[in-house]
Amino acid sequence: MNFIEFLKNRHLIIENARKLKDISAIQYNNRLESMMKKKIYNGEHQLSEQIEEKINAIYANKSNEYERTLKYYIEYKQYLEQQ
Repeated sequence: MNFIEFLKNRHLIIENARKLKDISAIQYNNRLESMMKKKIYNGEHQLSEQIEEKINAIYANKSNEYERTLKYYIEYKQYLEQQ
């Protein structure tokens, strides 16, 4: 299962998670790829203050969508480790 598939099925995996539309899952994946390309996120297991500072320095992050992207990706990595 890749990250996009995880996001589309997250509501079935994570209790009380809301269902995401396909386009939203793709947008989360694009944000993740962008943060990896810009070396903001390098596979850490938790969101740090340093990462948040880098995000806010580069992106217009009004609704914390970049932090949420990383939260979802970390959930995805934990899910894969449990499988």
